[in-house]
Amino acid sequence: MKRRPAKPRSTDRANRRLQIIQAAVQLFAERGLENVTYGDIARKARLSRPLIYFYFPDLQTLFMEAIILGSAELHRRFMGAVSPAQRGIEQIMAIGRAYVAFATEEPALFQLLAHNESKQPTDEPEHPLTEECTRHYDAIMALLVAALQKGVRDRSIRRDIGDPGKVAVCLWGLTHGLIQLAATKQPTIECKLGAPFADMPGFGLDLICRSLRAGK
Repeated sequence: MKRRPAKPRSTDRANRRLQIIQAAVQLFAERGLENVTYGDIARKARLSRPLIYFYFPDLQTLFMEAIILGSAELHRRFMGAVSPAQRGIEQIMAIGRAYVAFATEEPALFQLLAHNESKQPTDEPEHPLTEECTRHYDAIMALLVAALQKGVRDRSIRRDIGDPGKVAVCLWGLTHGLIQLAATKQPTIECKLGAPFADMPGFGLDLICRSLRAGK
């Protein structure tokens, strides 16, 4: 009986590293960076504390790696949601739906990114991985801007929307807020409305797109 060839050591290391990051994502999303310890991550990942130290000598680096994982996944989903055949307004709607799906299917990654975005700037030196995090965010914003510009050119989006960069930031904020409301305040909102509100993010996305859509 032939033995299966052993996996390359580099593959084992990559898998172990990813295992640690995925465990950290759950904890950072629930508690934030300040309230997570190496012991917490070791227990969550079911690995020894020295092994966590070996891969990530400081928690800030592990936190940044978790942010990069989430940002890259979000960017990948946005890229997969749009196609050249879609008009600009259709691309905007597809990106919005992809964001809602991301929050539903990867709630820990969504909360982690939200936690990172809410952090206040400090005077501490910039972390070496900050540039990579920013690159993913810039790529997402560029995708939104490109969809808006395409929509203006193909006349599916109003020509008077103003600066596409500012509109992209507003779209991001509005969609993010709708998702957060649906996740945390839906029962309260339904009580005040006196009626169910099954698809709050979808209703909001439709409202946003109607405000952008060019008249016939």
